[in-house]
Amino acid sequence: MDDYIDVKINVFEHAGQRARVRRSITVKTLIDEILKEFDDIDADSPEKYSIQLEGIEKPLNVNQTLAQLDIQPQDELSVGYLHQTIRKMLDLKDHASLREETSNISFDIQWTPAIIGRPSTEVNHNIMLAVNMQILAIGMTISRKHAQIVFSEGSFFIEPQSANNPTYLNGKLLPPHSMNKLKSGDRLAFGQHKVSFVFTTKSHPVMPTMDVSAPISKPVSAPAEDYHTKVVPARGGGSANLVIEKSLNPSNIGQRIPLQSFPVILGRVIPLFSSEGDISRQHAEINYDAQANRFTILDLNSTNGVTMNGQKIEAEKVYELQPGMKIGLGKVMVLLFEI
Repeated sequence: MDDYIDVKINVFEHAGQRARVRRSITVKTLIDEILKEFDDIDADSPEKYSIQLEGIEKPLNVNQTLAQLDIQPQDELSVGYLHQTIRKMLDLKDHASLREETSNISFDIQWTPAIIGRPSTEVNHNIMLAVNMQILAIGMTISRKHAQIVFSEGSFFIEPQSANNPTYLNGKLLPPHSMNKLKSGDRLAFGQHKVSFVFTTKSHPVMPTMDVSAPISKPVSAPAEDYHTKVVPARGGGSANLVIEKSLNPSNIGQRIPLQSFPVILGRVIPLFSSEGDISRQHAEINYDAQANRFTILDLNSTNGVTMNGQKIEAEKVYELQPGMKIGLGKVMVLLFEI
């Protein structure tokens, strides 16, 4: 009998891959070999992946060989993620935040475990992603699952997840998969470039009530140039977000873009939007007027326009945003505005 077998393997979006593999190879070794071939798949933690026979939910035993599992040439294999623990939402009083010191962007920690990293093709990973490094200028140097923050018995802990990409706590290099207690004011740094954050515990801010049923506002009467010069924190330290509902890149859907300092430029200047070909480099601008307690949006004379709840707005005119509104950028992307 030939010691090799030709099989079809689906590796996430890389469907229909053909491979000639040894019958004596274990599933675990096959996973390792597949991760070496695809540089767009995070290989830091091979134990989080599984291989299944197409149409059968139960993953193959990683310690058995293809011969032991009686894998045949007509069989179709699929690489996926092992089931992850669904996130547990924290009480409002236990919320915390991570503020990136260069951009001053803050990320809320509202569930445990809260993943620090980048989006992937796996839905559960993206659901648990609390600190999306992909929106930062050098965020692509960070692993997809770089570290996670865990809340247990009234305390927060940082747990590095990447064996090859470092995590630092107050300048000290942390061992992978170690549990390290956090306190408010601690500094965390991630990756070779040491992307630096300040960890803060906080009470959940009380947001003013706004009328979500209001129609699209008329252009705000204040001159547009006033909205290009002020940089202010949002709502006294509170948070506003844009949630991606539609995108050319499916892995972007569900990602949150925190709005913490203003003005915020939306466009391909944000790494997360880099694959959106119909969005201008500087497409639109969101601002916040602290005195009027009002969020606004401005179309920066973009090529493919901006819509609010499906209605196109005029370029270079400032419009008021209400929570729950949907912002369209270009032909595909839709963002939900929430506070």
